[in-house]
Amino acid sequence: MKKSVGLILSSVMLIGLLAGCGGKSGGNASPSASAVNSSDSASPSASASPSASASETTSASPSESPSGEVVTLKYATWNDPVVEQKKLDAFMKTHPNIKIEIDKSVTWPWDEKLGAAAAAGKMPDVFFVFNGPSNVANGWLADMKPYLDGDADYKPENIFGNLSATGAYNGKQYMLPHQLFMQGVMINVDLFNKENIPLPKKDWTIKDFEKIAKKLTKVSDHQFGVENLLGARELFVPQFDLSLGWLTYDGKQFNFDKPAFSEAIHWINNVVYNDKTSVDLYDRKEQDKWYGKDKSAFVAGKVGMKIDANWAFADVTKNGKFKWDFLPLPGSKGQRVPLITDYIGMAANTQHPKEAFEFIKWLTYSKEGWTQRINEIEKPITSLPLLNDRDVWDAYMSTSYTAPGLKDAIAMIPDGFVDGYKWLPGDAEIIDKVLNPYDTKKELVSLKVKPEDVAKDIQKKAMDIFTKNQTQIDAATK
Repeated sequence: MKKSVGLILSSVMLIGLLAGCGGKSGGNASPSASAVNSSDSASPSASASPSASASETTSASPSESPSGEVVTLKYATWNDPVVEQKKLDAFMKTHPNIKIEIDKSVTWPWDEKLGAAAAAGKMPDVFFVFNGPSNVANGWLADMKPYLDGDADYKPENIFGNLSATGAYNGKQYMLPHQLFMQGVMINVDLFNKENIPLPKKDWTIKDFEKIAKKLTKVSDHQFGVENLLGARELFVPQFDLSLGWLTYDGKQFNFDKPAFSEAIHWINNVVYNDKTSVDLYDRKEQDKWYGKDKSAFVAGKVGMKIDANWAFADVTKNGKFKWDFLPLPGSKGQRVPLITDYIGMAANTQHPKEAFEFIKWLTYSKEGWTQRINEIEKPITSLPLLNDRDVWDAYMSTSYTAPGLKDAIAMIPDGFVDGYKWLPGDAEIIDKVLNPYDTKKELVSLKVKPEDVAKDIQKKAMDIFTKNQTQIDAATK
């Protein structure tokens, strides 16, 4: 599925959709104000188009120490250690005065192990961030804004501002995204053709989705229209109300008492339990009989549409014996793309902040870093690039494990809504204490408990938790 440079650039980047996404987070705003609903900052801008090659700065690298001594950094990661070591080797080859070692003492449960390291005075210099608000409140993370402000490569046309903003609190940049995942609908093109169903357009609707799912479903053949819909509530709420983001958050507060929360649940319930067009209706034991133990019905070629993300591209390319594509989620009042980011930061007490930042830059917004990751290190690379550079995106789209329709979803990144689990104050606690009591028993999606009957109670509890956590963050970041 090779893509030409003209395809990705003329369709996406040159119209500014990948560049007009806002700049550095700053001012006194918390990440919430700009990180979730970024339509204002995402408008195309003629001046925002990048040059043919967004070059790195030629000024002296922060890693160059006056003495020329080799600096050793400890690095905590939950990624595949083999792949991570390849990244480290590539970075160290071009930064000979920086040696990086993986800190094997930090593993799961992540924050518990980080806490133990902090108590022992042995925090890794650079580490993945699983709970940003907690890590900031604990004083574990350094503010990287002074380094970003001094780096000519960190500018609006090179980054996705709506994503970087999620790692900032009260104008201080404590973490940066280093991995990006986009959720949408994977399409089994061959199954559509077999059933004589036209492929949906990029601006399709939930009504289109329902009709297609019905046409694809043949229960006697264990063939179904859709997979992974039961757990997709948070992805679809914003399709019913474009002002809302993940978990109904609108940039200032949660909105479980708005109609979209209940509407999305009722719609999913109708597709799964009334239309019976989703394989999710059947338990895992039953699916194992039909498709093989723990095998995806979509990958087995028996489902036409699967709610998934770019992390699944490599698997379906390798194991799916069919042609496939990827589309944005269908909309009701419009369409917005769900995004998931992983974060990285540097320890507040690191003895080598310049060197630590240089490594973080390489992993997050360095052209050199992304080019090497795509072309040499991560094959296949599971993350979408976080750098807005035509060469980088052309390299990514030229790989054999992307899909033609992905370019339409990429154009929606600047207006996407970001999963708040790792960055939004109180988000993880709301899921654990307020929503999970319903979700573990499928009480809401099955309508055993009507969402409209409990929406106000959920809203109150969610806002109480959010207010408490936001107050803690404000106190820690003054």
